[in-house]
Amino acid sequence: MLGENCFTPTPSIPARLQLRKGDAICKAAKNLLSDGAVIMPENVETLVARFDLDDAEELMLHLLPLATSIAQPPISDFYVGATGLSTTGAIVLGGNLEWPGAHLGMTLHGEGFVAIRAFQLGLSLTHVAVSQARPCGHCRQCLAEFATASDLLVIDPLGHRLKLSELFPWAFTPQDLEKKGADPTAQSEITLLEAPDTVSAPLTRAISRSHAPYSGVKAAVAFEAGGQIVTGGVIESVAFNPTIQPVMSALVELVARGIAPAQIKRAWLAQMSGPVDYASSTEALLSTFGGAPLCVFKAT
Repeated sequence: MLGENCFTPTPSIPARLQLRKGDAICKAAKNLLSDGAVIMPENVETLVARFDLDDAEELMLHLLPLATSIAQPPISDFYVGATGLSTTGAIVLGGNLEWPGAHLGMTLHGEGFVAIRAFQLGLSLTHVAVSQARPCGHCRQCLAEFATASDLLVIDPLGHRLKLSELFPWAFTPQDLEKKGADPTAQSEITLLEAPDTVSAPLTRAISRSHAPYSGVKAAVAFEAGGQIVTGGVIESVAFNPTIQPVMSALVELVARGIAPAQIKRAWLAQMSGPVDYASSTEALLSTFGGAPLCVFKAT
């Protein structure tokens, strides 16, 4: 039995969606994806005009099936897609990720995928679209960590258009601890000790942009996979859990680029000294993909 819905949708939104050929929109959008599951602002405008859509919000809703194709949930077989609209006008796509052999705490939800991916790209989100405007409590806490969370709109094809603060009232936020929310444009001066030249620059960029105001342990992971170096940094949560570990952040980048985790050949972890250590959890997750060797470096 589903819980009672205390929010009233706008019937004109689903009615409007039914007037458009969603499959054709997704097919056209798939050909315009760039930078790993992202539709650039100019292409968003092109799609809105081509299919006579009201705006980017309507496009986001039509693109949910395309976002769902990114999902990899082999444990639950429950596919979730999400799309995010950034302040630049770009749309970011994502889906939920599960890892057989790892504990369920390593699961990434569709909304989290989109928020992490936007952060990696230096983008702030104004909207998140999901199949129903009812992200789980874990996702609401995750989204509340970001600097623009107070103005974030959550929309769905049912006709809901709600602020995150309506879905997550009286939330525990970074401001409660007098901290700033995760800002994708913020950077710190970080030095890596003994990191090889092949990953020093990308690891430094990733760790300098990571968000760790609570433990002070900035950290980042780099993978060599599919002939590329892929990175991701930690995004701590004021609630500690759901902190996005650096290996999880790097996996979002990997999947967004269409590279399978089984292709990871080597991995590197850079982290500052402090009360948190990501080495064992990173190794444990890597072991489920074939056990790529992990090198750990200190950062200051």
